[in-house]
Amino acid sequence: MFEKLKLRGKLIKAFRTAEIYRVIKRGDHTSYQFPKIHQIDHQHTYTRYAFSLLNGIDPELLNKKRWALRQVLGSNIEINGSLKNFSITVHHKSLPKRLNYSYEAIHPHIEKMELPVCIGQDMYGNPISWDFADLETLLISGEIGAGKSSLMRVILTTWVKYTSPDELRLVLVDLKRADLGLFYGIEHVDALCFEAKDMRKPFALLRAEMYRRGDLLLEHGVTHISRLPFKLPRTVVVVDEMSIVKRETDLVEMIQQFASQGRALGIHTIIAMQRPDAA
Repeated sequence: MFEKLKLRGKLIKAFRTAEIYRVIKRGDHTSYQFPKIHQIDHQHTYTRYAFSLLNGIDPELLNKKRWALRQVLGSNIEINGSLKNFSITVHHKSLPKRLNYSYEAIHPHIEKMELPVCIGQDMYGNPISWDFADLETLLISGEIGAGKSSLMRVILTTWVKYTSPDELRLVLVDLKRADLGLFYGIEHVDALCFEAKDMRKPFALLRAEMYRRGDLLLEHGVTHISRLPFKLPRTVVVVDEMSIVKRETDLVEMIQQFASQGRALGIHTIIAMQRPDAA
């Protein structure tokens, strides 16, 4: 009982610090009404607080003032809910700084996807993944040494193991000459470019394929390659590092075309670049 009271006081302190309350003034007296706490579930690995906001309190405050909640409750918090009813889960341990890649471990979580992208795991150890087939472009941005290229290798390794060459074609650009060379000779790879001049031929072929696929959609009266009466492979263009290409305006224009017009045609783009403020 004492432990629950202590935790309740800690949550109220967090609400006070984050200014999530209603102010009531009666004459010279000012009082505060805090969200109503319904339950506190304290376990070895986490503490979960269930509560409801008072009418008139903006639920967006929970996200806007997340930093203040973390200062009191701990850095590893998870906020769930909407409108009035919410929960805050405080995890007592941090995420691991390093994860070993295991295709066998993530496969059960991605087997119904077409182009699964798995970027790590959540606080419960479950893989975090989504289907890239639903998107046109993935931008991977960060400081030098942040792991952009490592993430690219994880994504590509998963695809090579998950799909057949008839289902996926890859055009890889590695102008740093450091990270994508291990995919040389893989049957899925149509081109592996280490210099800007090497990019022009495969890019021109891919642009011609875009036009061909666009004509096929018009001919069959559909808006996506998945609705064609026959199957076409997905194609993904991977560019590591985009900042090295920016002086080649013709190549940049083609990359922008792939990135903005490709989804319905089954052509997708992954771009890695140094974060602008990290230069």
